[in-house]
Amino acid sequence: MQTFSIITPSLNQGEFLGECLGSVREAASRAGVTVEHLVMDGGSTDGTRDILRRQGNAEWVSEPDKGQTDAINKGIAMSAGRIVSYLCADDLLEPDSLTLVKNAFASHPEADVVYGDAYFLEAGWKRRKRAGEFSVRRLRKGNFLLQPAVFLKREVFEKHGLFDVRLRFCMDHEFWLRICAGTRWTYLAEPLASCRLHAGAKTWSQLPMAWDEARRMQESHGIYWRPLRDAIWMRALGCHFYRLKRNLIARMAKSCNK
Repeated sequence: MQTFSIITPSLNQGEFLGECLGSVREAASRAGVTVEHLVMDGGSTDGTRDILRRQGNAEWVSEPDKGQTDAINKGIAMSAGRIVSYLCADDLLEPDSLTLVKNAFASHPEADVVYGDAYFLEAGWKRRKRAGEFSVRRLRKGNFLLQPAVFLKREVFEKHGLFDVRLRFCMDHEFWLRICAGTRWTYLAEPLASCRLHAGAKTWSQLPMAWDEARRMQESHGIYWRPLRDAIWMRALGCHFYRLKRNLIARMAKSCNK
């Protein structure tokens, strides 16, 4: 029987955490699989621990850490499931996600990684983002993978190590680049998770820093001109464009909900 370990890094995400926990519980129940859900809380002060005590379906640790990447690595090291993924506290699994992933690994026992599509959830609106078929060439052009919709066999971490703790924003893309040549990927053209976009999200609130880090990371993998161009554009104009877009979507959603 396949067992899953899902790692959730969290710091003062009590506003969203209950829904995240519930989504994992429902997906596990529908799939009929054992899920070890580990919440690695960085010492929240917003009632997160009360939520974890009430819901009861996750194991958790609440203590200071060195940031999100460190929390994810600690959770992976503590976990025991054969299939591993991480799900941020403000994201969700889709109800049939673990059923689809379980069946995909059973149908493709050679696969090291199963991944799928995801939804972007913003101001009550849900839009699907398609990942598409895997290729190393595509991955070197940009991170098309939707992180909460990626599930890996434990052997991948045993062979390639954990996420790079020096990275705060693009640790997932760096990991995919590091492992891509030596792993077998299976794509599910189904939505497996929902990524919540909101003003308090780390990436959206620090866009220029995120893209600068991505540029430096990709240069370490021999990818140069495209990340440099993108980082310059983001620092000059892109951050303002995305913030304007966020505000516009929020206003449109508010108007539709009146």
